[in-house]
Amino acid sequence: MPRTLIVSDIHEPVTHPGAFDFVDSVAQRVQPDNVIFIGDVVDHHGISFWVKHPAAPGPKDEYELSLAGVQRWYKAYPDALVMIGNHDERPIRVAEKAGIPGSYLKDYATTWQTPGWRWLDEVVIDDVFYTHGTGRSGMNPAANLAKEISMSCVIGHVHSTGGIKWFANPTKRWFGMDTGCLVDDRLYAFAYGKRAKKKSVLGLGVVDSDDPMGTQFIPMPAGRGERFDRRNYPIHPLLKGRMA
Repeated sequence: MPRTLIVSDIHEPVTHPGAFDFVDSVAQRVQPDNVIFIGDVVDHHGISFWVKHPAAPGPKDEYELSLAGVQRWYKAYPDALVMIGNHDERPIRVAEKAGIPGSYLKDYATTWQTPGWRWLDEVVIDDVFYTHGTGRSGMNPAANLAKEISMSCVIGHVHSTGGIKWFANPTKRWFGMDTGCLVDDRLYAFAYGKRAKKKSVLGLGVVDSDDPMGTQFIPMPAGRGERFDRRNYPIHPLLKGRMA
C-alpha cells in the first residue's frame, strides 16, 4: 500500500461544508491505495463531561445528523481504516463513569453502520505509525511523537497545526505529520475557541511510501473566494441559527 490518504478530524456533524468535496478532489488526483480517517469522525457534543452549548442540538438529533454525515463518507470510502479519537469514544467514557460495562454498548461499526470500516486505536503501514494523537498538544505534536518513537508517524487531534517535520540520522529518515482538521469553526461545538488567536488549520495528509516528495500536508483552500469557501455551501437546516 504505497500511497495513503489521511482524512483529518471531521467531527460530524460540525464538519466544514466543503470538506467532502476537498477530500474527493485530492483522492481523485492522488488515487490512494489506502484511506485512513485519523480520528474524531464524530463530535458527540451532546455526550460529554463538558457543559453543552445552548445552541447545540440534543443527543438524538446530533446522532441523526452525524450518522447521515458518516454514511456519506462511508459510501465514498467503504474500505477505510478509522483511528478511534477521543470524541469518538465519548459515549464509552461517559458510560464507564456511570458504571455501565462495555458489554452493554454497541461497537463503532454497528453504531455508525460501517461494516467495512476497521476501527482501531493505532496501525502501522509501511513503517508509518498512525494514531489519533489523544493527549498530544503544542505546535509540533507529531514531530514530538516521531522523536520519541524514532519512526514516521501521522496524528490528528490538534486542530491548530498542520504540516510535516523531517528527521534524519546516518542510516534513516523519518517524519512527523500533523493533519490539522476539517471542521467549521463557526459552529456551536467550537464556540470555546471563538476569541482564541489560534484557529483551525484545514487540510489533510498524503503519505507516499515510494516517493518522499509525494508525502505532504495539503492545506484546504477554504478562504474567502477560494474553491471550498464555506459560503459556497448551504448549512444543514438543523444547524441554521446555531452558530457560535
